[in-house]
Amino acid sequence: QIPDSVRLWTAAAALETDKVAQLRVLKKALERVPYSVSLWKAAIELVDVDDAKVMLDRAVECCPNQVDLWLALARLETYDNAKKVLNRARKALPAEQSIWVTAAQLEEANGNADMADKIVTRALRALESVGVVVTRESWIGFAEQAERTNMVATCRALVRAIALYHIDDEDREATLVGDAEEALKKHPPCVEVC
Repeated sequence: QIPDSVRLWTAAAALETDKVAQLRVLKKALERVPYSVSLWKAAIELVDVDDAKVMLDRAVECCPNQVDLWLALARLETYDNAKKVLNRARKALPAEQSIWVTAAQLEEANGNADMADKIVTRALRALESVGVVVTRESWIGFAEQAERTNMVATCRALVRAIALYHIDDEDREATLVGDAEEALKKHPPCVEVC
């Protein structure tokens, strides 16, 4: 039982004085407890980018339901490999909205801003097909975050996709005005979301 205790392995690693020794302990821990997200994260923090990619690739195999590990791996990869990682992530976590948003941002960051609309539109259909209830609040939140990180095409794609999503004709104007007013109240205001 003790060799499988994440707390004990973490404490043992903390007792080591240098990164190499800490990493050695954490790797030994991961042999015993490969499903521990906290051990993976602690080990990954101690290595360079190339080793982090290798470790994250193994981490997503052991912990496939951890979206943050998938997104971290995609961020470290080249454009083509990041697309492959995000596709694998979508298969592992078909209901995870942030994977789709990250895919749109990846395309925009690599000069394919027009793909953001296509990905976001496809995301709505795919998420609905697996029973996800997409909310205006969550997608406007994603749009605001995209705007704050200068991902304007992704921001606009998200807003366009959600603007009239499941809105009755009689509520359309009030809903859109309300969304715009809320976006302008933010500090700094989210102008693109308006």
